[in-house]
Amino acid sequence: MLIIFSTAAFAQNDPKAKEVLDKMSAKYRNIPAFTATFTQTLENKIEDINDSFTGKITVMGNSFKADVAGQLIVNNNKTVWTYLKDANEVTINNYDAEAGEMNPSKIYDAYKEGYKYLYMAGEGTSQYHVIDLVPENKDETFYKIRLKIDKNTNLLKSWSVFDRAGNIFNYAVTDFKVLNTLTANDFVFDPSKYPNIEVLDFR
Repeated sequence: MLIIFSTAAFAQNDPKAKEVLDKMSAKYRNIPAFTATFTQTLENKIEDINDSFTGKITVMGNSFKADVAGQLIVNNNKTVWTYLKDANEVTINNYDAEAGEMNPSKIYDAYKEGYKYLYMAGEGTSQYHVIDLVPENKDETFYKIRLKIDKNTNLLKSWSVFDRAGNIFNYAVTDFKVLNTLTANDFVFDPSKYPNIEVLDFR
């Protein structure tokens, strides 16, 4: 019933939602780079799951670096390195921009293609706008992304991804800081800096 209701509600894009989303996108596009601490929580009421962990993310353009849950993920929009700290092992893959994964470097631009969006007037507060995105591709593993956007700063405070298996992935951002000194080399993983590392290169 929820999916049917959402489909009907998103028959047309909401002009108010677009205005808020455009301001958010412009805000991030004008920031050269940033770093933030984030908390990810996985909820599944059916399976009685409620797990959370905290990580750190650094973003510059379409590149990002995430240090979370014992692994370091580095993505320069061409190559993805996933380093497992305990195993001292790095896996290298080509980045697939068409895979549809919602990575931190494009969450604030996701609405521009492949989504319907709606301003959730009854869910917001005096401090935050709440906007729902629904993918036009019904084969996606998730059926909704809910964004919470600060009304004063136009920054994304949190977002939640609702998948079809009953999981809700919540992401909350804290300690947001603008950076001005990063370069492309900051988003390349150098295995030579890790003695005895095992490299699995699948490119």
